[in-house]
Amino acid sequence: MFCNPFSKNASPAKRRYTQGVALTMAGYLFAVLGTSIYVHNHHPIGVMLYLLSAIPSFCILCMLIVVVVYLRDEKDEYVRMLTVRSLLAGTFIVLALGTFTDFLRSYGQLPGLPPFTEWIAFWFSFAIAQAAQRRSNSND
Repeated sequence: MFCNPFSKNASPAKRRYTQGVALTMAGYLFAVLGTSIYVHNHHPIGVMLYLLSAIPSFCILCMLIVVVVYLRDEKDEYVRMLTVRSLLAGTFIVLALGTFTDFLRSYGQLPGLPPFTEWIAFWFSFAIAQAAQRRSNSND
């Protein structure tokens, strides 16, 4: 799904997707850095802490919206199907990981996963599914 947005082979939907991901990830980076610096320097509590936590979360939601818009706009049904399969694979892995670690926590053997593990696991699984499908299709 990632492509050179200036490539002549890239569909308009892929170009918009790549640009949208770049913008949302840049926003996410600035949001995380800015809110982290603020929180560590000012130690907010209560509602302010919740509002500050919502800022980078909003960037993640924007990235998901970029994916939804891509799926809506991509004209190639086959490419859309491959993307949906990859999204399902990422969701499956994250749900399996979350369920496993929830049981470990409930049995008292694990304090919890590090922050952002699910988000990273989702996109890593998505990328592996994309690569596996691409490889499988090249063997046909």
